[in-house]
Amino acid sequence: MNIDAQYYFTVVARTENFSKAARSLFISQTALSKTIAALEKELGVQLFERSGSNIKLSAAGRVYLPHAQRAADVYEQGRRLLSESAHDQGVLRIGLPSPNDSFIGIIAEFNKRFPEAQVRVYSNQISAEDFQDSKLDMIVLPEDEVGELEHVRIAVVHGIYAVMRADHPLSRNRILDVSDLAGERLIFEIQENGRLSEAYELCRSRCRDLSFSFLHSDFKYQLELVLNTSAIAVTYNLFRMFRESLDGIVAIPIDIGSDLNDQYMLAYDRNSKNPLIHEMVECSRVYLEKRLKNR
Repeated sequence: MNIDAQYYFTVVARTENFSKAARSLFISQTALSKTIAALEKELGVQLFERSGSNIKLSAAGRVYLPHAQRAADVYEQGRRLLSESAHDQGVLRIGLPSPNDSFIGIIAEFNKRFPEAQVRVYSNQISAEDFQDSKLDMIVLPEDEVGELEHVRIAVVHGIYAVMRADHPLSRNRILDVSDLAGERLIFEIQENGRLSEAYELCRSRCRDLSFSFLHSDFKYQLELVLNTSAIAVTYNLFRMFRESLDGIVAIPIDIGSDLNDQYMLAYDRNSKNPLIHEMVECSRVYLEKRLKNR
């Protein structure tokens, strides 16, 4: 019997809504419905009474729920015990092309659970195909580049922002046109392969007069430049929570003429033997479920 099905069943039972349960599990509603249907077929009973979008546990479902919960709990406890020594000495290598606030929150959740484990982050810009031949355990990729890799959603890009000191003349604007940045000292990210970030390409496509004064491959260096000069960092909103927590820094959206709504995934090879991968996936789910509840 699929242990994931036991856990998924308990989540649906708790939320009494397939859509909400699927969001909290970060899987599609179709996949969740198929899993529950397969579990019901295997057990030979109907676990839920369905009426349109409303569902509730059936009599059989109420009987089965504590058993499913115990099965999921026992499996989790056993897995943790078996891999405890690996956690204490383990190393998890993650490729992160661009920093984002969700990833930092997930790392914090992971460190609380496994303080002795090491997480090493690399700014590798590689494809899903190249990832499987690398020494990385996991990698952050846009949704359309994940391919066949297992993955969990960790962040969404909504737009491009101009990050500047609060006393900068442009900081009084609620939104900026790309042309407003012409003549300014701009900071863009440069990747390990020597290419400028896509934020630069998008802005240049709207205003050919843009140029850069600084390039960075380290987020700390970018923030130091913003704090100590009149330069403006042009970047995605992935690290918005951290930026907005800094006194003296503002992040103003830039109108690039189109909407961005790209999802970023934490991807991994399902056949990897590193037990920390599955712990990081679980931490991702827990952290993002907390964020959904706090919206």
